[in-house]
Amino acid sequence: MRQLVVGVGDGGVSRDPDVLIVTYALGSCVAVMLHDPVTKVSGMVHYMLPESTMSSDRSSARPWMFADTGISCLLRATLDQGADKRRLVVFAAGGAQVMNDTGMFNIGKRNCLALRKALWKFGLVPHAEETGGTVARTVRMEVGTGRVWLQTPGDQPKEMNARPSATQQRPEEGEKRWR
Repeated sequence: MRQLVVGVGDGGVSRDPDVLIVTYALGSCVAVMLHDPVTKVSGMVHYMLPESTMSSDRSSARPWMFADTGISCLLRATLDQGADKRRLVVFAAGGAQVMNDTGMFNIGKRNCLALRKALWKFGLVPHAEETGGTVARTVRMEVGTGRVWLQTPGDQPKEMNARPSATQQRPEEGEKRWR
């Protein structure tokens, strides 16, 4: 498989089933991955900071760097490649507290909050998520299958299993779901 490496503060989209989209060393940064299982369009953003208002000059030059503008760019790019928003399977990883134990800036937590805010804004729900904690992560997404592999230092890669989103889950006969 060919690799499409997404760097820090960057993003990428592919519809080539032989491509593996990868980003390395997610500390406080967050990766959001989208996959349309019908059109086989997949994409990833590796954002560093929660809000583009933190640096308006950088946000116009590097919109993928921020949660609010980066997730928007990712969604637009996947839709431009033929994905349907209603079919998107959403994965997220990162947002760890890796810099210091005092939590002085809480960038990881702020990035996770920005993730939820942006997904809510666009009407998306994560199907699989591994965020928070204190360890860095590397993630890989197979474009052809939409399978996502997560790896932490010293561990073997493990697959992130997508669960149906709350909007896609249907109660069994006689079962009620409270929201």
